[in-house]
Amino acid sequence: MKRVLVALTMLIGAQTCLAAQTKDEEQAEMVQGLVRIVGAQAGITLYCRKAYAIDDKVSEGLLRTVRPTLDKAIGHRQALAAIDEEGQRLSKEIAEIGAERWCADQRELLNTDGIRVFLD
Repeated sequence: MKRVLVALTMLIGAQTCLAAQTKDEEQAEMVQGLVRIVGAQAGITLYCRKAYAIDDKVSEGLLRTVRPTLDKAIGHRQALAAIDEEGQRLSKEIAEIGAERWCADQRELLNTDGIRVFLD
């Protein structure tokens, strides 16, 4: 599960940067990646089940790994605030492009590199 977490964090939070990042920048990038994982799993659960079979065991396993890591990194209250903000951002994104397209994009992204959130 940790390899899946690392792969997702790299996929979601990857940035191209020529200069070496500071420790604070690396921490912020990691936190953003973790927040995006939580948001993506919520979006998948809410919107994608209509069109795709979801592996609940993998999805829940990601959340069981990510949430405590996020809480430890920035504190429980700040994690909740960040997740809420990501939920709002994600809702707008899904509204703009449509749930069908968003879910297809997530399926393509998350069914690569050995990660199988979507079963079909």
